[in-house]
Amino acid sequence: MASANHFCYMLLQLLLFIFLVNIHPCSSFDPQTEQRVQKICRQIEDFGFCYQTFTQNIKSQSADFVLMTLIALDQTTKNATNAHNIVVRLLSTVTDQSTKNALIACENAYNVVTLSFQDASADFNRGDYDSMLKSEDIAPRAQASCEISFVTPPSPADPLKEINRQMRILVAMAMVSGHELLGY
Repeated sequence: MASANHFCYMLLQLLLFIFLVNIHPCSSFDPQTEQRVQKICRQIEDFGFCYQTFTQNIKSQSADFVLMTLIALDQTTKNATNAHNIVVRLLSTVTDQSTKNALIACENAYNVVTLSFQDASADFNRGDYDSMLKSEDIAPRAQASCEISFVTPPSPADPLKEINRQMRILVAMAMVSGHELLGY
């Protein structure tokens, strides 16, 4: 019972952190920026989460696809790192073997996602946007492997359900904004 409460407490901490990182959101965008945000977010499974992420991180009324890609990369990298750290902490407290196995898969998955987006960020900073997209390519499959580990029998309870959902969205945002940047 204590370990279940510990899981809930750690998950609640992460969710609060994610939602409280609201620093000086822009209240409205110029028409071109609004169009760009809409173009990206209409391609994402959770429009509201996507739109909120950009609103909270675009500090002016105007942003091009370069800035939007940078924001998506930054948010994805930060959240992947946080997710990895949470998985490592959970692993130290889990006693159920099926949950432990799923978390080990997630530890590996989020390590891959984090490294992938660190590489993509370095490519972005060099202006090598094609390589940036190639660096990101492995992330969706790696992130999905974490989710799959909790639905594969014996299907342990998933303490990372919301984290995985948000990461799936952030990875998609980074990839879509990168494709828009290159005009694909």
